[in-house]
Order: sequence, then structure tokens, then C-alpha cells
Amino acid sequence: MSGRTGLDRYRREQRLGDALESPYVVHLVLFLAVLFIVAPLVWELLTSLKTNDAVYNFNYFPRNPTLESYYIALFERGYWRAVVNSIIISSASTVVVMLLGVPAGYAFSRYRFPFDNLVFVFILFTRLFPPIGLVVPYYRIMTEFGLLNTKLGIVIANVYLWLPLVVYIMRNFFITIPHDLDEAALVDGCTKIQAFRHVILPVVMPGIAAGTILTFLYSWREFLFAFTVSTDLNSMTIPVSTFLFVGDTSVQWASMAAAAVVATIPSALVVFFFQRYIVVGLTGGLKG
Repeated sequence: MSGRTGLDRYRREQRLGDALESPYVVHLVLFLAVLFIVAPLVWELLTSLKTNDAVYNFNYFPRNPTLESYYIALFERGYWRAVVNSIIISSASTVVVMLLGVPAGYAFSRYRFPFDNLVFVFILFTRLFPPIGLVVPYYRIMTEFGLLNTKLGIVIANVYLWLPLVVYIMRNFFITIPHDLDEAALVDGCTKIQAFRHVILPVVMPGIAAGTILTFLYSWREFLFAFTVSTDLNSMTIPVSTFLFVGDTSVQWASMAAAAVVATIPSALVVFFFQRYIVVGLTGGLKG
């Protein structure tokens, strides 16, 4: 009797598995997933084509589409300055992180020194600490060094946030490269620096590209530390400037949506054109 019950259970599970593998079910799940992701973006775009007053009419589609909210956000509120600031800060942060992270990843993958694993774990541990817990000391340090309302202060925060990630990714990329490649370059007369520059770096270019793109995207959307030290448009980034559309008694939904659309365009283009490197970076960073 128990054997028959087990057989019936197996058949039910098999029928359920066949149903879940049906193309209709797969397409339905994919459609719901895409809808869940795209719906907020569509709402954001439609809201940006309304006026701030028309938002409260609760119409999903704008009756009289207008670009007024874009004009208010970019020019009347000076949002274009935040866009320029974000480009400068994200680019500078990315350059510094990669200049430090790539050699550090190579050193951790090739050289042994006292407490090397402990140092590497400590670097990763710095990113496990909740960033909110560092806001007060970060603000005090920026105040002491006169870096409030400066782009350099935000760049320093971004380097702290994303350097451990790049070190981790690059270390695991370098680990996949055989040591024989280094030794062959040394036998051919290269110094260690020349071997690193001319032989090893070209092999890990996908990892470098992935680290560069991820660092830029993460720096582009960083809010907490930028909000802590930025109070004027000379250093304010896109996330902070977008938050300012939330007032004490009202929210300028249309203008905020327009600002969000403008902020999304560069990052969306980066993801669209370099998605292969992003996937390589995330999967490569999980190896080793």
C-alpha cells in the first residue's frame, strides 16, 4: 500500500514538474517579472510628462503631455549642475578605485606576506559594516579637513565604499591566470612590472572593464555619504538633488520624476552597452 502511495506521489510531482516546464508557464513568469521591473519606470516616465498639479488628478496617462517638469528640474532648480557633479565625482571615484584596486588584487593573488589572508578578510569586512554607522565619524573627518560641500569629500567616500569590491573581483580574476604566464614573461626578459603591465593586464581586461563599470554605476547612485556632506549645488550629486524635490508640506512629483528620468538615462545606457562585462564581473568575482 505504501508503495502505491509513493508511486502516486511521484506521478503527481512529475505532472507538476511537467506543468512548470511548460512554455506557457515560463513565458507567464517572465512576463510578470518584466512587468514588475518595467512598471515603475513607465510610471516615472508618464509622471514626468505631467505638471506638478496634474499629478494629483490620478490619471495614469497625461492628458496634455508637457516637458515643463524637465525645464523646472534642470534649469529653475539647477538640476543640471547635479548631473555635471555626478559625472565628475563618479568618473574620479572610478579612476582612483581602479588605480588602487587592480594592483591590490594582483598582489593578493600572487604574493604571500605575513597575515595576507587576514588583511584581505579585513578589507572585505569593511564593506560588511553598515554604512549608516560611519556617517558621524565621516562627517567629523570631513569637517576637520574642510571637505564639506566638496567633490573630493564624496570621492573619498566612494573610494572607501567600492574599493573592497574591486579588490575582491580583481583578485579572483588574477587567480584564474596560471603563474606560468608570469614566469614565461620573466624568462623572456621582462621585469615584474613589465610582466604585469604587458602580459597579465591584457588577459584580465574583462575584469577591469567590469570593475570600472560597476564602480561608476555604484558611485552614480550613492546617496547616504553624499547627502551627509552636500548642502549646495556646487557639490551636490544626482540622488541628493532629486531628494530635494521632497518639501516639508508637499512633493513635486512631476519634477522629481523628470529628474529621475534624466538620472536614469546614463546608467541605463551603460548597462545596455556593457551588460556583458557586468555579468562577467559579477560571476568572475564569485569564483575562487
